[in-house]
Amino acid sequence: MKNTGKGYLIVLLLLINCFASAQLPDGVTATQSFLDTLVVNYADENSFPFDISSLDPAVNIPLMIHIIMNKKGSAGVDQNDIKYSVDLANGYFKNAGIQFFIDTIEYINDYNYSFITYNNLKKELLTKYSINNRINIFLADSIKIGSGKSYGFTYFPNEADSNFIYLVKSYARGNSLTTMLGHYMGLLSTHETSGGRELESEKNCSSAGDFICDTYADPGLFNEVIDSCKYIGTMRDDNGKYFIPSVANIMSDSPDKCKCILTPLQYRRIYYYYHKYRQYLIN
Repeated sequence: MKNTGKGYLIVLLLLINCFASAQLPDGVTATQSFLDTLVVNYADENSFPFDISSLDPAVNIPLMIHIIMNKKGSAGVDQNDIKYSVDLANGYFKNAGIQFFIDTIEYINDYNYSFITYNNLKKELLTKYSINNRINIFLADSIKIGSGKSYGFTYFPNEADSNFIYLVKSYARGNSLTTMLGHYMGLLSTHETSGGRELESEKNCSSAGDFICDTYADPGLFNEVIDSCKYIGTMRDDNGKYFIPSVANIMSDSPDKCKCILTPLQYRRIYYYYHKYRQYLIN
């Protein structure tokens, strides 16, 4: 029985590690300029007229999809998967009065662009292929931010000339595009700490974490959620309290299949930052 127990534990750990190794992190972290923007706009954002129950999704935003061909000269991604991801995003963003549509899909026949490294090749890529007044989505084989790989990267709405999202092709089917669009429209990750670490009690929710008070305090879920969507972490906050995070929020680093919600105040922020910074995208 003793050996069986050890064997079961080893198998369980292997399964957890196998599951975790297949996951890549979100490559977007808060910039100081956007944190400053959040603070300046916070009162205005929370008084901005917004009724989630009566929004008519009349705002249609065009997407320009750029598929970068790989070394073998193939796309490495199915257009139906891309359309599925856009449909998923629309299911969420309708609650902020926004809908996306694919305006054009083009193929970039230069595999040198298929491995995106932050600040390397991007200016040349954007100069050649990006289109104004569209959200340009570049699908690549690999994205590297700093020393580590991520599944996607984009810019916050206060940054000029920031109509770009980069996404790894293997993440083109699912909620990852929705997460990137969330950042693009002003949402921080729920585990963000650049502006301060949120307490488990959420008492500092308006000045730390994601600066939103109806999301759970999140210590970071990357490799801390197993295949059954159960949180296995043991992190404590600065007061020694154990975190009890949600594994379901779209803006978390929970596995894709576990993510299924945005909160009313997250929708408010999307709505506010779209109207303040992104209205030029209206078709």
